[in-house]
Amino acid sequence: MSVPRRQPRQLPPISNLPPLPAPFVGRDEEIADTHQRLTDHVTVLVHDPEGRPHGYGTSQLAISYGHLYTLHYQLIWLFDCGQETDPARLADRVEKETERLSEALEKSLGEPLDGPTAADWLFIYDNVAEPDGIRRHFPEGNARILVTSRFTGTWDERERVCVGPLGHAESVRLLKENMSLDQLQAARLADTFGGHPKQIVRAGEAVLAGRVTAEEIATVVEIAWLAPPQRRAGVPDGVRTSLRSCLLRSAVCRDSGSYGRFTEALRRRTTGIVPRDVLTSDMTMAERVDVLLDAVFEQDDPAALRVLADAVEEETESSGSGRQMAATVRRIVDELLEDQRGTPAPPTPLAHHPARVRSLPPPRSVPEPTAEKEYPFFFTSWHNRDADGDEVQYFHQLLEKEVAVKLPARLGKTGFLDWNMEPGTKWESLLVEAIRTTRILVPLITEDYFTREWCRREWAVMVQRMANVDAAQPQEPIAILPVFWVRPMEGWRMPEDFGLYQHRVRWDGEKAYDGHVYDLVRDKGQPLTEYVRSLVRAMVKAAATPLPQLDRHKVMRVPLAFRDVNESSR
Repeated sequence: MSVPRRQPRQLPPISNLPPLPAPFVGRDEEIADTHQRLTDHVTVLVHDPEGRPHGYGTSQLAISYGHLYTLHYQLIWLFDCGQETDPARLADRVEKETERLSEALEKSLGEPLDGPTAADWLFIYDNVAEPDGIRRHFPEGNARILVTSRFTGTWDERERVCVGPLGHAESVRLLKENMSLDQLQAARLADTFGGHPKQIVRAGEAVLAGRVTAEEIATVVEIAWLAPPQRRAGVPDGVRTSLRSCLLRSAVCRDSGSYGRFTEALRRRTTGIVPRDVLTSDMTMAERVDVLLDAVFEQDDPAALRVLADAVEEETESSGSGRQMAATVRRIVDELLEDQRGTPAPPTPLAHHPARVRSLPPPRSVPEPTAEKEYPFFFTSWHNRDADGDEVQYFHQLLEKEVAVKLPARLGKTGFLDWNMEPGTKWESLLVEAIRTTRILVPLITEDYFTREWCRREWAVMVQRMANVDAAQPQEPIAILPVFWVRPMEGWRMPEDFGLYQHRVRWDGEKAYDGHVYDLVRDKGQPLTEYVRSLVRAMVKAAATPLPQLDRHKVMRVPLAFRDVNESSR
């Protein structure tokens, strides 16, 4: 049955797209660029220029794209993410909107939302706070996906469209066509607000209503520009972004209550840091953090940074969680204070963070040698929790030490553990790079392991890599060596995906250890040493068979493992 033709601007029958924004004009090139990139890359991020405090109409562009290219799609659905930074609340938002979409599908087509999406479907994820985090909510299939955000995350430049300020001609057109201003008034206001569409529209409405003249608005803005700029600490953008990301992932940003206690702790320690509007109810958590960081970096006393770290640690201790983020905030602050004092900071992992490296020019006298890229030989996968984090790190270090001795140098010497990773703008990118290139996955099995999204993804990626092996290869590669960190309780049914692999591993004919490996690590005795040696022998033996890497863009699209466990827990 052929699909009935629609009028050029008629939306498809299954759509929740808002009306075309009346004052939104121009952007023809950006909209055409967005369509071309959606054709080439399936997913596209529309974002603001880096470092700008206000938006330039990313949402309006996405909505306009849906209206202008409506005939290319049989379904257009918008998910308003509301700048939500809390993963659980964001997941709830997306799930509720997905339910509404499923109801609309069932009403229109007589069938619910099930199976892979089609190439003539358009999903718009609007007002996204963390562009990297939204990927986990993308549906399976071929639907085109458009994301709007003020930030870029770690998205590939080929999948991004930057929406900058309006040009002079576009601003004049906006004011004349939508505000009914004459040429002289429009030209006077066109360059007043640096091309920001929302400010231009508000000013035009005020002139049209007779409250002020275009000359009065321009004069007031010029006077405001004469004010001395606020003092800003010389903080590299990458380091500030890392600090912002850590705060958003810390205990202080869990909810309004935790953030209120955090700011109250700041007030007790000093005065003048916390702005009055930092807890305004209509501000998102990300906006609150941005306002607070602006205030901290404008202080004459650099000790305000130390006060910030102290307050984060206080809320962390009170909540009993988030110690890793608090420790990272402390490290970032300590390095910034060292830099401001003009003395070199002691070497830490943060000194080599990609964001930090980009902000520091290399020495001119000695060119840096180009090192060959080193991939992690093994990847320790675990259900992140503070309760046993120290034991996990110790076990990982034992494996690294044994691998360094037993493994040939050509196969690498390092392991990957996200506990050791400096969080920030690149944390998800680093995970993706490690899991797509590592040779061995060492999952620390607990019941909770099978429900954590990243654990499920890491397992699924390794299974996919094994499936990609050439059938002509004489020996099937072993890529997963499970470790029963804390064995599931008796009667608990292992997921089907896990059952496909030999989980009672016997290395070189040795009897498998049938207890909790966590207990071995906690006791730190000879049984632990023997277990580590046996495991590393199996890892080295498995490494003799090559395993192909997985393309980066496919990592986030691999269906998650252990679906039966997660479906039964709903």
